Amino acid sequence: MKKFIAIMMGVMVLFLAACGSNTETSEANSDENEDQETTSQEQEPEVDMDALIEQLSMDATVETTEDDATFKFSLENTGDEPVILGFTSSQKYEIQVANAEGESVYTFSADKMFTQELTTEELASGDVFSAQEMWTGIEQPGEYEATMTFLVNTINDQPVEATPFQVTQPFTIEEAQAEEAPEDSSEVRQYEGDGEAFRNLEVTGENGSYVVTGEARVNEGTFMYSVEDGHNVLVEPTVFQVEAGAPEWASFELEINIAEEDLPEFRTLTLMMFQKSSEDGQPADMNAIPLEQL
Repeated sequence: MKKFIAIMMGVMVLFLAACGSNTETSEANSDENEDQETTSQEQEPEVDMDALIEQLSMDATVETTEDDATFKFSLENTGDEPVILGFTSSQKYEIQVANAEGESVYTFSADKMFTQELTTEELASGDVFSAQEMWTGIEQPGEYEATMTFLVNTINDQPVEATPFQVTQPFTIEEAQAEEAPEDSSEVRQYEGDGEAFRNLEVTGENGSYVVTGEARVNEGTFMYSVEDGHNVLVEPTVFQVEAGAPEWASFELEINIAEEDLPEFRTLTLMMFQKSSEDGQPADMNAIPLEQL
């Protein structure tokens, strides 16, 4: 009987020892798991996405003419640390334009192809990621709204919710102004001439540039001309040769050019045409032809 009791007590001692060992092992495993979780939390600090988004400043403008609009927009890293912007394809931005009725009239990507692979843009502190596109051939003037969006999917490998980098900018396409028809410098002013030495005279031109055509019947096929404004001689007496001399009538084309700075104000430019007398060489058959009233 004593021997049986001794055996039972031995079994109980072994059982208690095994239970103690299991408890210590369980506690050790629990402590190890807690240490691993703590280490993991230390290695992967929580990312402040709001702060990352706020350090990226977006700017956008629209420049217009009568038939096109240029969209300029950018992202600037105003923070101290660099950021890496991730995109789901080679398309990194989108532009959409709506008219005053809210109808979509232009989409940047509508006629373009993009590769379906992940792309990135790295911006150091102070760097700017810029985009510029033009919408041309705008036929309808009026009020429009352009929505410019950077299609950022991740920042520093962290997912971005919604579309934080988007700006809507109103703009106006003005109606084309009708151009005023320039004064017709080719207007012909006709003069009969004296009928003895000159006839069928015509003057075209303005602002110091003139063409005088007509017919001349002059001795030895030459005549003299000058230009004056009533007070000053702007073109000194000059010899002009025509194709034939008197008694034949010869057609001529005379070009006169006066520098703009030499033109007078509020006066009439007059072309003086004459020939020299065959008897005494004095001016004869004088013709005064108005060129322009300034």
